Amino acid sequence: MRVETSKGDLPVHFGMNALALFGDLTDRSMSEVMASLANASDLKVSELLALFYAGFACGAKKEDEECKVNDPGDVGEMLDEDMGLIGKIMSVYGDQATPEDGIEEADGKKK
Repeated sequence: MRVETSKGDLPVHFGMNALALFGDLTDRSMSEVMASLANASDLKVSELLALFYAGFACGAKKEDEECKVNDPGDVGEMLDEDMGLIGKIMSVYGDQATPEDGIEEADGKKK
């Protein structure tokens, strides 16, 4: 998905690579990453910026584009210019974190 930002129309993707990068940036294990993202409103601001940066970095990679967002601080500056961007990015995260067809169990059935 793409979001309009002060740096232009940028791709955002919250797949496994973004979760891994977020874990690296915040020094969290996979279980800690998943637990912290279950209630994103409990993240520190610096952690939210790291999550958004990971989404932009992995979105650019997935779309084979140059990433225009340099680091989490760059995200903070973008949010200063458009606080509505938080809602836009969280909407993308929500769409990508929740599969439309449900999660497939080992037996092939959907939850």
